[in-house]
Amino acid sequence: MSTLDRYITRIANQTILAILVSLLSILSLFALFEELDEAGVRYGFIDASWYVLQTMPRRFDELLTYCLFLGYLVALGRLAESNELTILRVSGMSPMRIMRSLTPSMLLWLTASLAVSEIIAPSSERRAEVDKLEVKYDGDALNKRGGLWFHEDQLYMQINAIDDNKIFSVTQYWVDSDKRLQATLTAEYASYDEASHAWTMHEVIRTTLDDAGTHTEHLPTWQWDNEIDPELLASQAFLEPNKMSMRDLYRQIQFTQSRNLDGTEYELALWSRAFKPLTYFGLTLFALGVVLGPLREVTMGVRFTLGIFAGLGFKYLQDLFAPAAIVFDIPAAAAILLPIAGYTCIAVYFIRRNA
Repeated sequence: MSTLDRYITRIANQTILAILVSLLSILSLFALFEELDEAGVRYGFIDASWYVLQTMPRRFDELLTYCLFLGYLVALGRLAESNELTILRVSGMSPMRIMRSLTPSMLLWLTASLAVSEIIAPSSERRAEVDKLEVKYDGDALNKRGGLWFHEDQLYMQINAIDDNKIFSVTQYWVDSDKRLQATLTAEYASYDEASHAWTMHEVIRTTLDDAGTHTEHLPTWQWDNEIDPELLASQAFLEPNKMSMRDLYRQIQFTQSRNLDGTEYELALWSRAFKPLTYFGLTLFALGVVLGPLREVTMGVRFTLGIFAGLGFKYLQDLFAPAAIVFDIPAAAAILLPIAGYTCIAVYFIRRNA
């Protein structure tokens, strides 16, 4: 890495870090205020603060994409205001060479983002949700919320608690092809056997319905063959798709596909994570393009304001194409790629125009 590359990398990293710390502090404060609205006898200021702290890795990852864009916009703007960018261009440095100078910092922040989103954030997010619900509902979180409902083919199942490899207070409703109730089954708890990929339900009461009436039997155990494991159930219970790791998303997608269920939300979240390098590259290129083009001679305040609107525009486009993928059956990968491709094309246009 040349001296010039190190200089640009240092300015970019300092700017990105300053913006990230500022926005993360502000959003965390707002999140704390929001949590305090839910405060009650059991859930107080300490609990709300702990929840905000545990969910901060996820907030960090969500903000980093836009902080990276704003950071490059401000850093390149500083170089433009001090005429350093003009000197670089006059000396023969092409836009792509400047882009190469931005690449080390982009890769650094991309690595940090992937580490947080895949390793730190999912576990801390799940722990935060579980801790919050246990505090608010005294360890009976799912039951107080109506339980976790699971649907597969002819089965509708309600679970009131999850702990390690066990689920508690299980109620199953089995229906026929016409959605008429055929049998109900309740169990105190069920344990999962990883070797056989099956559940053993304990203290079971099974009731069947037919033309002759109802028949009830009490069974010490009952075998329920199903590949969904406690981890998949816990992810469905406590985490939204955009908060899961790529591994969990892939497993959820495999499960929904094997059961012919709609897994578009999981696919959107997975492709959004998989295309994160392209998102970083596209927004970095866009920042370079607008600084070399329409925002080259404006003040820092105008540049920062327009940068915020451009970042929000990117987010709104992503939020627009996500439901469109569900409603209009657009491939999830295409729905994620379209906003990235749009911003990249605009960046290329500005760069070629001012090359």
